[in-house]
Amino acid sequence: MNASKSPLATTPKFWLGDETTFDGAQLFNSNRPIVVFDSGVGGLTVARQLERLIPNANILYVADNGWFPYGNKAGPAVAHRVQQLFDRLCERISPSAIVVACNTASMAIMEHGLDQLRHNCFLVTPPIGDAVDTSANKNIVLLATPGTVKSRYIIQKIAKARMHARIWPIATQALVTLSEARLAGEEASFISFAELIDNYLTEEQRLSVDTVVLGCTHFPHLIDDLRKIFPNTDNWIDPAKKVAMQVVSLTKKEDNPINMPLKIVLFTSKQDVAKYHQVFTKNGFGAIQPIDRRDFYEIA
Repeated sequence: MNASKSPLATTPKFWLGDETTFDGAQLFNSNRPIVVFDSGVGGLTVARQLERLIPNANILYVADNGWFPYGNKAGPAVAHRVQQLFDRLCERISPSAIVVACNTASMAIMEHGLDQLRHNCFLVTPPIGDAVDTSANKNIVLLATPGTVKSRYIIQKIAKARMHARIWPIATQALVTLSEARLAGEEASFISFAELIDNYLTEEQRLSVDTVVLGCTHFPHLIDDLRKIFPNTDNWIDPAKKVAMQVVSLTKKEDNPINMPLKIVLFTSKQDVAKYHQVFTKNGFGAIQPIDRRDFYEIA
């Protein structure tokens, strides 16, 4: 598709929770935030780890709800979308780091471009090697989106892991939707997901699994439900802490003169922004006072 005719070619805007457009230069000034980027709420797992490790950090969460979900979209399109959003965002602020808290987007970036050094960019990828090292009986399940499971990077990692362990990759977009619904306080049934697991594993295989790789940042939100499906699993491999520690190595020397760190969330679409904003507010995002909001609003 000709990029100039693609919807991606339109200049993206970033919206605050009250549907006002965002200009961050006045807000953050010299206080360089850590940007956490995802298509939805999954990256909150990474944000929580960053808060624990760097309690004084300013965090700007960017939720690309206008393009949610990434998991069933083509890799080149996702990479182009992310590049465009990052370039636009960095016109407004100077982040100390950008964490791509989305395995699908990280795979797309690795395989289809985007200069990571350009934006101090950290990627989240399923730690399959860590799972092999951790597993006692070497029976491992990888849960990830279709885009992640089909990526060359993951295919190669699985092939290497199978020299030492039994590993079953399970592609599921349904868990992303379930996670978003649960965090929004909606009812979400796991029946269809349990049926999907039956298509991949026999009961004996399912009960033999002692390690599950959570190959999407949305999935740790569903850990209690997943324990019921994999009752003998002792190891839940979540990459959020690992990438947060990588960010610490870059940002630990940067001081934040503000007593109360800023935690702000931006959206790329007004659609369902109220529902999303409620989720982020419950997680401490969106409180902007005492700074006058008029100072950093941009008229649409």
